[in-house]
Amino acid sequence: MSKPMVYLEMSFFRYLIAHPSQEEPKRSRQELTRDWWRDSRHKYDLCVSKTVFDEFCEIGDGKISSEEAAARLGLLQQAELLIQERAILELATLLVTPRGPLPSKAEADALHWAVASYYGCEFVLTWNFKHLNNAAIKRRAERIIREYGYESPTLCSPEELEGIDLAGDDV
Repeated sequence: MSKPMVYLEMSFFRYLIAHPSQEEPKRSRQELTRDWWRDSRHKYDLCVSKTVFDEFCEIGDGKISSEEAAARLGLLQQAELLIQERAILELATLLVTPRGPLPSKAEADALHWAVASYYGCEFVLTWNFKHLNNAAIKRRAERIIREYGYESPTLCSPEELEGIDLAGDDV
């Protein structure tokens, strides 16, 4: 039996590697993310897209050092890199067009959602409540994704995914 596929969205990695914050709820989210990474990642087939890869390992322009990029690459190597096909780009465009629920500035978020839908991921792990894990936006985006012929993954935080028992019983 294969493991459920979990797409790791960029905000997940931001919380995973960030220096401990003094602010709540940021500190709690960092701890939950690190706990999930330590305790739960082995229960899933992890995947990322080129969008995550490019943003997370971006070097130059004072962003991160080559040493930091190497450390980040080590994290990403624990996930499968999903290739962005033409159908993914078309679906992402539908999510941000005037008909779509996402603003044009959220193109990367649309790509995350489209990649995960195209590859049949069961979950997208995210702390992005503005554009992804947002009830009103999810409803409209899921409709578009279904019309395009795919099933939308469940978008959730590490905290929400932790409460799922893969054997079928609620925790």
